Amino acid sequence: MRRVASLVLVGLGIFSLALGAVLRFYVYPELAVVPLDQKTESVAEGAAKVFYPKELVVRDARLTATRKVESNLTRPEAKVDGDVMVWDQGLVVTDSENQLVSAMKHRVCLDRRTNMAVQDCTQQYVTDAEGDPTEDDKKVRQEGLNYKFPFDTQPQDYEYFDTTLRKASTARYEGTEQLNGLEVYKFVQKIPSTRFRDQEVPGTLVNSSEASVKAERRYQNTRTMWVEPTSGIIIKGSEQQRQVLVGPDGKEGTVLLDATLTFNETTVKDSVERASEARKKLTLISSTGPIVLLSTGLVLLLAGIALGVIGRRARHAA
Repeated sequence: MRRVASLVLVGLGIFSLALGAVLRFYVYPELAVVPLDQKTESVAEGAAKVFYPKELVVRDARLTATRKVESNLTRPEAKVDGDVMVWDQGLVVTDSENQLVSAMKHRVCLDRRTNMAVQDCTQQYVTDAEGDPTEDDKKVRQEGLNYKFPFDTQPQDYEYFDTTLRKASTARYEGTEQLNGLEVYKFVQKIPSTRFRDQEVPGTLVNSSEASVKAERRYQNTRTMWVEPTSGIIIKGSEQQRQVLVGPDGKEGTVLLDATLTFNETTVKDSVERASEARKKLTLISSTGPIVLLSTGLVLLLAGIALGVIGRRARHAA
């Protein structure tokens, strides 16, 4: 009887150990992927100084930036069992009087596990113009992380894509914080004043006596992101952005935008709920489940071996 019980315990122990290993090293990698059917919306708000081109004046304003990100399931890269997803993003910035300040559209192909841009993909683009994207818009090299961090985000620096400059730069890890009951990693991406476009403007906007001059448009930004590390979801985001015209003499002229925009409370709350739910599921299959199964399996295995040894000794004594 002891021999049968010993074999059963050993068998159950081996099964639990194997199941724990499978859960961690096979099931987790298979399930830690972003679902293809994504649809999220975030709203950031804040005070700003804004240049209004129709009136040629700079005014104080209260801005609302509404960002909508949705999966595009019509693209050939978005396969059910594939590793690539296609996201369409629309960003609209308006003032308190509902006047349009800026707009942007972005289509990007991403790796479903790492959220890094995938180069070999059709019809990617970034555009801030109305209508269909131009050929130049489609030539933008997509790179770095976009809109989310990878599963199991590490306390390290990452390259993050900036849609204004059309390239990625470093988002530096700056520590761990608590946000609405969740532990989050704080990342800060500092973009120094950078020329990103030339445009014809009235000379008065850059302190020139000429009727029209070619001016540089310069952009700088400090983007701060608070990320729940297990899911990689950005819980909260904030940008301190500045755009200014620089004349042919190299001196700054009119400030086009000087704003600090931060996720509002509703967006943060929704992000916390999504991240908490994802974190529970991922933790169950990546650590809690495997630890319980491995611990239980080890106990059963040792108990089975011990019972077998005791049984053999009893038979020898008899």
